[in-house]
Amino acid sequence: MARSGKVRARKISVRSHPMQIDNLGGSGSDEIPADVPKVESKYSSLYVRTLSGAAFVVGFIIIIRLGHLYCLGLLLSLQALITRELFDLSRRKGNVHPSDETRELPGFRIQQWYIFAVACFYMYGRLLHDIILVEASNPHIETKLGKVAMSVLWVVLKRHTLITYCLYVLGFVMSVLSLKKGKYMYQFGQYSGTITIILFVLVQTSFFVSNIFDGLIWFVLPCALVIINDIMAYFAGKVFGRTPLIKLSPKKTLEGYVGGGTLTVLLSIPLSDAFSQYEWMTCSRTSFAKENLECLNTLAFEPAVYHLSDFIPSILRQCVVSFVDLSFFAFTDYSFVAKPIVVHGIFLALFASSIAPFGGFFASGVKRALKIKDFGDSIPGHGGLTDRMDCQCVMGVFAYVYVNNFVKNPVASMSYILDKVLMLDASSQRALFTRLGYILAGQDMLPPTVLSELNKL
Repeated sequence: MARSGKVRARKISVRSHPMQIDNLGGSGSDEIPADVPKVESKYSSLYVRTLSGAAFVVGFIIIIRLGHLYCLGLLLSLQALITRELFDLSRRKGNVHPSDETRELPGFRIQQWYIFAVACFYMYGRLLHDIILVEASNPHIETKLGKVAMSVLWVVLKRHTLITYCLYVLGFVMSVLSLKKGKYMYQFGQYSGTITIILFVLVQTSFFVSNIFDGLIWFVLPCALVIINDIMAYFAGKVFGRTPLIKLSPKKTLEGYVGGGTLTVLLSIPLSDAFSQYEWMTCSRTSFAKENLECLNTLAFEPAVYHLSDFIPSILRQCVVSFVDLSFFAFTDYSFVAKPIVVHGIFLALFASSIAPFGGFFASGVKRALKIKDFGDSIPGHGGLTDRMDCQCVMGVFAYVYVNNFVKNPVASMSYILDKVLMLDASSQRALFTRLGYILAGQDMLPPTVLSELNKL
């Protein structure tokens, strides 16, 4: 009885003072109860998450400072890594071991990456069309290999859609011929997942390519606003969160959603103004050469006068005017001076805090369907790259649409002129260049043969 009392007292002391477990004698496994909690600092997870997040942000800043081409390489690398992460996840959920798949379906993963490569060829070719056109028309290339490469580029530019379609048909035929009896369901499931991954990840984020060359600010600012909103919503939810927002993400709260959005909009004002101070952030890139920067959209970074009535859509204004005299509302004439980039930043922040989070909600739904916590473990404390980039996928398309509709000025750039010339047939091109030659020579009267060629245009 005395011995049992000592053992009971010993167990009670272990429960009360878990830090003293290592000081007990014996093997320990027989005497330590199963309900002893693990000793772990509650701040360790936050520490790892903060440290890895800071390292990720610092790396992002370094690449941005290196310039446009490095940002383009970063984007392509992230797209490939996220796609690989999702391909691996899709295979694991298919309950097929990689060695078994390689033995029974040789070349199956190559087909997936082939589809990814064709999609990259189409998206990057379309979005970098003007840049490649300027490079292909470079008259200073003297090496034979360079001239051959430029000739290939001209063919690709002129027949880009046709080449993409031929590559797609080849991939489609390869996919059908690779179907194997007994594996139909697995293969079709993988193909469906491949198309979904490419549409959600590659196609949407590729629109950042155009923004990078229109000015790094149109790539950096939207990405930064999404990151800021994620951080602000997290802290606002921790402090004020009470009301659940959506069932797909039980930890998300309405207070965090609204508070994070409000803080993101407020922070977008000084952030947009700070980015606009640097020409290497605001100027466009007209070719792959590092020194070729052209400041095309300078009006977006110069102070301008705004009236509140400017923010009322013209269609809505016309409808209201037919019923109400707007002069009655004196506040619509209120004016203020601000840089257009600040106004653009506010609208980008509104989208980043209201719509872009639904990319994260969509990803949460996928994780719930697959019964996983994270898409991967490439970033300590944050999960995989997909977990960090889900909202950026939605933001990329909006930033591209917004810049092309409300920021870019229609200008007849060299790439625009070359593009129009490229669409002409050979005889029309000869006639056009002949006419330009006579104009540059200062001759107003054109020979009859030249006039007959021009009439065919």
